[in-house]
Amino acid sequence: MDPNQRRILHIDDDPSITRLMRARLKRHDYFTDELNDPTCWRGALVNGGYRVVLLDVEMPQMNGLEVVQQIKRFDIGIAVIMFTSKLKMSIVLEALGYGAEFCFFKPAEDLQPIIDAFDASFNRITHWHQAASFAAQQLRIEQKTYQIKHKSEPVSDTSVAGQFPPGFEWSAFENYLLKRGAISPQLLELARAAFNRSVKPIGQIALHHRYISVADLMQVLQRQTETQTRFGDTAVEFGFLTNEQVEELLNRQKHLSITPQEAIYTVGAVTPAHLSRYLADFLRDIEAAETPSASPADVIPTVSQLTKTFPSHPVQELS
Repeated sequence: MDPNQRRILHIDDDPSITRLMRARLKRHDYFTDELNDPTCWRGALVNGGYRVVLLDVEMPQMNGLEVVQQIKRFDIGIAVIMFTSKLKMSIVLEALGYGAEFCFFKPAEDLQPIIDAFDASFNRITHWHQAASFAAQQLRIEQKTYQIKHKSEPVSDTSVAGQFPPGFEWSAFENYLLKRGAISPQLLELARAAFNRSVKPIGQIALHHRYISVADLMQVLQRQTETQTRFGDTAVEFGFLTNEQVEELLNRQKHLSITPQEAIYTVGAVTPAHLSRYLADFLRDIEAAETPSASPADVIPTVSQLTKTFPSHPVQELS
C-alpha cells in the first residue's frame, strides 16, 4: 500500500512518545506525523488530509477528550484512536461516547491491538472510497444513457475553449441556473462544496509528498496569519521549499482539482449537454444587454462555440 494511504496523525504533548511510536509503527508499515500541540489539530487535519488520528488524553494545552469531540464535529468520518496513561474505565467509556473508535492504555508494550485498530480503520476507509467510486461510475453511466436516449451530443471537453465577454462571473451564471430552475439551491450548495473540497491547499500536497513536516507546516501557517503572504512564498522564505518545488506543487494542485462545472455534473444536477445550452443562453443574454445594436459580425463568440465552451477558473495558490 502507498505510504501516503497509511499515514496517521499522532497528537501527544510528549515528543519522546511520538518519536517512539513513530519508530515502532514504521516496522508495521504505518507512518505517523507528530503534532505536539493539540490546539493546532484543525490546521494539521485540513492541510494533512489525515483520516486516522492517534490521540493522547492527558495534555496540558488541551484535553484529548475535548479534542476528539471537536474532531468529530469537524469531520465525523475521521477515525480517532485514544491513548491514555490513566487506567480508568470511566475515561474509556467517555472517549467512546464522544465518538472514538478505540481506546488503549500506555505504554502499550503489546502493539498488536493498536495495529489491529489501525487495520480496521483503514479498511473501513477503503470500503467507503470503493463505494463512492462505484456511485460515481453509476452516475456517469446514467448520464451517458440519458445522452443516448435524448440523442444529445456529449461534451468531450470541459476545459476552456475560448474567451468570454469581459466581466463574466461564474457566480452570476450559477444564479442564472437557479432562476431558470435548472438546479436547486440544495444541489448547488453540494456542487460548491464538492468543488471547494477538490481544491487541495499546496500545504496539504507538500505534506502528503513529505516535502515538509507537520511542525514546518504549522510554522508557515502561523507566519501567513501574521503577514498575509502566500504559502509558497512563506515556505521558501523559511527554507522549507524551493521555488521549483512550489511550482511543482502548484501543477499538482491544478491536476488534482475539478472545475465548478464538473462539480455540478458530479452531484447529478445538470447533464453536460444541458449545462452548455444554459451557458449559451446566459451569454447571449449578456451580449443582448451590453450590445443591443451589435451586428452579427460584432458578436464575440458564436453559438456553436458557446455550446462547447466553459469558463476558466485558474487554480489559485491556497494555504
